[in-house]
Amino acid sequence: MPGLHQANKSVCRLLPAQSGAGGERGAVMKRTCVEAVLLAAGYSSRMGELKPLLPLGGTTVIRRQVEMLQSVADRIIVVTGYRGEEVEHHLSGSGAYIVQNPRFGEGMFTSVKAGIRSLKPETDAFLILPVDYPLVTGRMIRQLLKVYEGSGDCLVAYPSYRMRKGHPPVISASCTRQILAYDGELGLKGALKAFDGFACYMETEDMRCVMDMDTPADYRKILAALAVG
Repeated sequence: MPGLHQANKSVCRLLPAQSGAGGERGAVMKRTCVEAVLLAAGYSSRMGELKPLLPLGGTTVIRRQVEMLQSVADRIIVVTGYRGEEVEHHLSGSGAYIVQNPRFGEGMFTSVKAGIRSLKPETDAFLILPVDYPLVTGRMIRQLLKVYEGSGDCLVAYPSYRMRKGHPPVISASCTRQILAYDGELGLKGALKAFDGFACYMETEDMRCVMDMDTPADYRKILAALAVG
């Protein structure tokens, strides 16, 4: 499997252990290791140009996302498909780990599964971010991780903007087997529905978590939003 491997850098968070039976918080710390799966395999047919390589903020969409994710994740997995060699070459030296999905033409969920299969065994949680959401910030993801880590029994944490689920969800690694086994027609949304009883939500006024980019008109809106900060 071709890949560009990230430097040996970890941002696994050290968390206090859960309180014991006596109510005292132990000195033992738990490492929470988080990986990011960045989906960049689609045809970009509605855009007319390859979305990952579109210019954005002095760089490209995908370079911007990889650099942002490096501030919140232990490893970034980029799943490519259509024109994958171009994307991989563009990310040379970025520290991303590249996974080529030969089944990308069958839909985005095949790329989700390819990314999940590439997670390290020691990973505790992972987030999934489509390339379509280029303005998501590391600050928002860090806030979401705090909600996830502090919830106790949460398996999937979502950002929520005015009652709309945003991106990316943070997902417990304990969910991977069930997600990989899902073969319904609703893709990741359908697979995650099984965990609705263990979902938590972080309300945010940052609408960038719901700003996707499928068409040239969407791209112009993204550029305008970036220009005003």
